[in-house]
Amino acid sequence: MELHSRVYYTHPDAQLMGQLETLFKDHEGSSEKFLEVASIINPESAELAQDLLDQVDSIEYDLRPETLNYIAGYAVLDFVHGSEGDEIIENILVFLKALVPEITVQAWGCGDDDPWEFWFKFDGDELIREDDEPLNDPDEDEEIKASIYAWWHQDLPSEIKEGFLNEE
Repeated sequence: MELHSRVYYTHPDAQLMGQLETLFKDHEGSSEKFLEVASIINPESAELAQDLLDQVDSIEYDLRPETLNYIAGYAVLDFVHGSEGDEIIENILVFLKALVPEITVQAWGCGDDDPWEFWFKFDGDELIREDDEPLNDPDEDEEIKASIYAWWHQDLPSEIKEGFLNEE
């Protein structure tokens, strides 16, 4: 099973956004490069970064997005992982929030088998996870849109429309 995920993050400091891009795109599978860039972003982050590295099987495949794009001021990292992908995404979000406490970061993901979605978003320092199974029942879909979708999209720019129920 493959899990497809998108991590969305933003910060008002353009230089920091560039450093975060470098963190994910330029490590080329090297934990030393990853640790080096993390320490540039936050000099006290060595332990945080090492903890993240210890939680993944492969830095090259688990911490390097397939693509990195920008939409409405947000960086969007697209990942493909195996069945543990939701745990990896959770670890990435916790790491980013600890690395840069004032960052806005959240994620969405889905499996490639069933119509199942998982959603991560911080409430202060607490990471909240929600799961849903859309496209099974129209009444349930309306409830999902009114609850999970509304919660996750709150405060995001209107250009960001994530989730199966938002697809045209």
